Amino acid sequence: MRIAIPCVLLALLGGCAVVPHSAWTFDPTRPQPKPALAVADAAGLTDRMAQLQLERNEIRARIASEPSAVARLRLYEDLHGVGMQLSPLERRLATFASSR
Repeated sequence: MRIAIPCVLLALLGGCAVVPHSAWTFDPTRPQPKPALAVADAAGLTDRMAQLQLERNEIRARIASEPSAVARLRLYEDLHGVGMQLSPLERRLATFASSR
């Protein structure tokens, strides 16, 4: 029993050490402000996303109509490049859309 009490106290102390400081100072009466995106930034972001989505759709159409496997591989590389540009923009826009 003498060993159990210090072990429980050490476990409680260890649990308190991993809680971030913001959890101890959280006040539910004053919620954190939601991230906002300026209208000009949102317009530029959506325009760029629309442009990349159109480009992606064009590449997909070319892939579907291409009979050569070697040519399709090059198109898949282009599609991957467009997707790599598009996904961060989609994630960023989704972050701001979910905060509304």
